[in-house]
Amino acid sequence: MKKILVTLAGVTAIVLAAGSAQAAYVETFDADNASWLYGYGTNFASPQNNATWIGSGGNSDGHISGDASNLYAIWTYTTAPYGDMTGLTMTIDTKVTGTPTGNAQFYIGRGGSYFVDGTWAIGSDTSWTTHSTAMTATEFTFWTQSINNTFSLAQVLAAPDDIGIFFGGVVTGGSGQVSVDNFGVSAVPLPGAALLFGSVLAGLGVTRRYK
Repeated sequence: MKKILVTLAGVTAIVLAAGSAQAAYVETFDADNASWLYGYGTNFASPQNNATWIGSGGNSDGHISGDASNLYAIWTYTTAPYGDMTGLTMTIDTKVTGTPTGNAQFYIGRGGSYFVDGTWAIGSDTSWTTHSTAMTATEFTFWTQSINNTFSLAQVLAAPDDIGIFFGGVVTGGSGQVSVDNFGVSAVPLPGAALLFGSVLAGLGVTRRYK
């Protein structure tokens, strides 16, 4: 019995290690704007403003905000805290006031190669709304208006230098504010680890019966 318990403890440690191999990071904007930018115009070279930081009213506490009119993208070049995003899930909380129009979508880039996922109508986020997407080839496709196609999706996910949301090359219309909170990446549950644990338990049960 003692041997079985020791074995279970060892297997549990292995499974937990496997399940936590992929890190998670969420920018809560509780302290400052974390070097995020709001860009206006028709491309990333258009005028850029530091995101306005607001210390309350987020989801929860601090958040960032900016004018919706002619808004092209909301992003950061400070990508190191997020690390390798391969296989992770990206999330963001968004909220609008006024009457903004246009479609938002997650994007990730490296060296001018950009990949985007599906869109959502930014104007519908009249209260804090969480959006998420899996960082996989199923969800992200190459953006045809990229500066170049030097990097594959796998290479971009492994070492991004530019992440955020943008509006599909079509800037937002209307008026008001677009606010952002809790942008981050989190680990996807690893079913293989659970299967491994279950298989070992089953094996131990068989071993127990034959002793």
